[in-house]
Amino acid sequence: MERAFLLFGLSLLVLASPITSWWLRAALPWYLPFLIWLVIIALIPWAQRRIDN
Repeated sequence: MERAFLLFGLSLLVLASPITSWWLRAALPWYLPFLIWLVIIALIPWAQRRIDN
């Protein structure tokens, strides 16, 4: 559960903060926002995985 909150906070920081001006610059590739979303989507199963001892 803690990983899910960490991923949510990181996603919020990257997608809804002043950092967006960094990855929306014209000098960067057009697919960078999609790549960021892909990374976030790929991390969701990792955040939801339960560790069984």
